[in-house]
Amino acid sequence: MNRIWIGIIIDDQKPHIDHLLEMVEEIGYVQIAKTFNDPQDAKIFLRANKVDFIILDVELGKTNAFDFLRTLPSSNLKTILYTAHRQYEDPGYDFGVVDVLLKDVSKSRFYAALRRVDEALGRLIPVSDHDSLENYTYYFMIKGPVRYQRTEVRMKELVYVESANGQVKFHMIGNKILTCGSTMREVLGRLPVKWFMQCHQSIVLNINFFYSYGVGGVLMTEGTKNTLPVGAKKLYPDFFNFINSNTLGG
Repeated sequence: MNRIWIGIIIDDQKPHIDHLLEMVEEIGYVQIAKTFNDPQDAKIFLRANKVDFIILDVELGKTNAFDFLRTLPSSNLKTILYTAHRQYEDPGYDFGVVDVLLKDVSKSRFYAALRRVDEALGRLIPVSDHDSLENYTYYFMIKGPVRYQRTEVRMKELVYVESANGQVKFHMIGNKILTCGSTMREVLGRLPVKWFMQCHQSIVLNINFFYSYGVGGVLMTEGTKNTLPVGAKKLYPDFFNFINSNTLGG
């Protein structure tokens, strides 16, 4: 199958996440968009990002995998449970998960589970051709600056995000700027990774408004006439993969 399935990993123990990430690097049809130790952070991410599957630990501090899955809207999202406790196998399959893996899973067993995900997703109706930012209706609200004030930020109108002087600035189309007191980390959790990429510690840009990259930085088609700064390649590999992909010339 030519499609690449996008997944996330949720586990409150980093060594188990690292073990899975090491193995998944060899699979061409799977990409892990993000990993989470906190299921609440994962839930926020899922509101803004389309994901095909989850690799999910069962025991997650104050909650568990089954309660977490019940809070998600009905979807075609496929789930692999990853647990240290064999007693969750039968409840997992009864819940309808694709597979249940026991920690620390072997490479061959893990790959078998990913093949099950591939087969299950491949049977679904293909994603609509209208899966574009223009048809993306997700938004979030920001507080202030007046008490009780709320302002809507729509993804398809957000050109780039800037962190400066203890505030986050949202640069919108039409040169409108909105500000809030959140951290850049909090904002990143609300942005769909399909279109928003960090290129500097203080800048996250919407690639739909990207115009060019050069020695001076990034130029956008909207939001500003100035160049935006870019950080080191090793710190922002997704951005540099984007500008170097599908390129002509030598």
